[in-house]
Amino acid sequence: QRRTRSGRRPVRTRVTPLLPMPDLFSSTSSPEADGTGALPPAKARKVGSPSIVRGADAALLAAAAMKARWSSLVLVEVTSTSPDYIKPWKMHSQRSCKGSGFVIEGGRILTNYHVVQDAIDVRLRKHGVSRRWRGTVLARGPDVDLALLAVHEDEEGRGDSFWNGVTPAVWCSTLPALQSAVHVIGFPTGGTTISVTQGVVSRVDCKNYRVGSSAFANSGGLLVLQIDAAINAGNSGGPAFCSDGSVVGVAFQSLGGAADGIGYLIPTQVCLNFLAAVAGGEYKGISDVPFLARELRNASLRRRHRVPDDVTGVLVTRASSHSALGVRVDDVVLSIDGKKVGDDGSVELRESELVSYEFLLTGKQRGEPTSVLVLRGGERVQLCAPLSQLPRRLPRNHGFDCFPHYVIIGGLVFVRLCCPMLEDKRSKGHHSAIYDLVNYQIARSFPPADGGGEGGEVAEILLLTEILAAPLNYGYTCHAWRVLDTLNGQRPKSLRALHQMYRAVPDGAFLEFVFSHGGDQIVLDATECRQSEPDILQLHAIPSATSDGLQGGGEEPAAPAPAP
Repeated sequence: QRRTRSGRRPVRTRVTPLLPMPDLFSSTSSPEADGTGALPPAKARKVGSPSIVRGADAALLAAAAMKARWSSLVLVEVTSTSPDYIKPWKMHSQRSCKGSGFVIEGGRILTNYHVVQDAIDVRLRKHGVSRRWRGTVLARGPDVDLALLAVHEDEEGRGDSFWNGVTPAVWCSTLPALQSAVHVIGFPTGGTTISVTQGVVSRVDCKNYRVGSSAFANSGGLLVLQIDAAINAGNSGGPAFCSDGSVVGVAFQSLGGAADGIGYLIPTQVCLNFLAAVAGGEYKGISDVPFLARELRNASLRRRHRVPDDVTGVLVTRASSHSALGVRVDDVVLSIDGKKVGDDGSVELRESELVSYEFLLTGKQRGEPTSVLVLRGGERVQLCAPLSQLPRRLPRNHGFDCFPHYVIIGGLVFVRLCCPMLEDKRSKGHHSAIYDLVNYQIARSFPPADGGGEGGEVAEILLLTEILAAPLNYGYTCHAWRVLDTLNGQRPKSLRALHQMYRAVPDGAFLEFVFSHGGDQIVLDATECRQSEPDILQLHAIPSATSDGLQGGGEEPAAPAPAP
């Protein structure tokens, strides 16, 4: 899959000649809405059969209703720059892109998160108006690919208000039926003006919203609408309207490669949950699915876990101890919130429509209780608890649960292993090494990961990414891309703890770094590390031996015993 923001990934376009179409939206062919928003009856033309007249009137009314919603459409122009997670003291080059958005109630604008990701400047242009207003990002939801914008306060009072002539979009109250018509509106590549594409809802499914190198690190599947209307780069964040002019979803992905005519919308339910969470305070993300499960279709496996022939469900293979729900390994999940779970993990969405059970867990607002019926040792057990995000050893999103922090000791560059490192464009030359590390860590613990410290604290995975050449580390040239196990026999739980442990080692002692994958060692003189630090930083144009936020703060750990 590919995201559709212009400038994020190259998209192959294909220009197909279109037959001329009648102007259904001109002032001479469509009625005008009155002050209440209601549309007067269209005047039928004498075109023959009454059924044809009624069909033409219906088309004109639908077109007029659609046009009335166009004022909510917004072009979002973004300038952004992202941190370099391979060399965390640097930033990537500045880049520009565009996407779409639309006005909702409360003087806010909804768009995709990936449109404004790492934004340093946001400009907003209304449909039919050339002026750009400066925008600001109010909230970000990377796990649902949504972001909330507003017009910057400095822009108000300068000429025309952004809100003049703008009618907020209205949400559709129900999930659209299959084969129902949708119109996707936005500013895709191929031109500078508004673009309208039409199609139908092809499928309602439960999918992973996360794409790219870190797609495995998602919270769980969410509901998604698949449509056959064209969605291209620049459509991201734009609304999809149903026939009555209400919004049924937000465009955010299309399927590339050999697939054609497959686009995806974020449905209304996911959008409203995001907005409700933002209204309640800081957005903290959707709830994680607190267990992994496998299909339960093999007869021997069913007998092993004492599952009756008339019972269906899935077998839990991993479960997080941080979840309040209390699901255990070898539990058989029979139902969730009263919905029966099939042997393949499916539940009924609507009559004759099956989707993954995960949407029942991820599609709720925070704090909303979840009821799960499990078969445990042949006995039925009812579990109920609110779900939440769970701690992870592998952080997922820059600016949320991870930042480009680093510590340099004697030319050894230590960082925390995280998903943005996989997504960093500079990581392509190191993908094999990073994936080996990621796979190793995932094999050790279920993400959302157990394996943390006391009180629910999760230990960071500290990674040696580079050895900056210096006389004191000569001879250690093949130890990069290793996970740090201990420093002088103690395991640091974070980069901050590693820096504090280094500072606590007295002069004249040695630093003995031991790494996993074979127990490789690097031994350095603590005094030489401190004395050579200014020269190493100056030689490699690095502003500091530690990133901002790691110097000081927090409780000092006990000094590790110096290496003999």
